[in-house]
Amino acid sequence: MNTRPKKRRLYKPRIVGGNVMTPADLRRLHKYMLEIEKVTVISDEMRAVVESEWPELAHKLPPKGGVH
Repeated sequence: MNTRPKKRRLYKPRIVGGNVMTPADLRRLHKYMLEIEKVTVISDEMRAVVESEWPELAHKLPPKGGVH
């Protein structure tokens, strides 16, 4: 049995839509993305965050070029 603590990913703050996304914001977004089935509306900037940070979750995003 592995007794090592789970390694927590470190996030750097990012500017998204003119606002700062803190590491805590990014952790919450990741948790949300894991829990939901599908995103229906997302901005291009937030899409870029999801695609760069968690490419394995990009399938939950709506098709590119849709309504924002």
